Amino acid sequence: MPPRTSPTERQKRLGAELRRLRLAADVSAESAAGLLGIDRSKISAIEQGIRTISEERLRSLACHCDCADERYIDALVAMAQTQKRGWWERYRGKLSSAILDIAELESHASRIRS
Repeated sequence: MPPRTSPTERQKRLGAELRRLRLAADVSAESAAGLLGIDRSKISAIEQGIRTISEERLRSLACHCDCADERYIDALVAMAQTQKRGWWERYRGKLSSAILDIAELESHASRIRS
């Protein structure tokens, strides 16, 4: 899949979580790239939310980083899975990306607290 030009907050969050997971295990980007069979620049792009990561690669990375929290890994997989385009995509270019990010995040919410 080609790189995204502007990742959503959800995609950025997934990338940040993957980077946090990798750094907590003291795994270098080069080592992670070698493990996943991709080049180092793609690891950087995944962590920026610009590129996607497959479930298989995500689980492999989590295993290599000694992450045993299945609920956490499942949540990351759910974030990584390509979702069908939401209703808010019709408004991309017409509304600010911040508003579109809120709509996407709200659609994935399991509860709202105010």
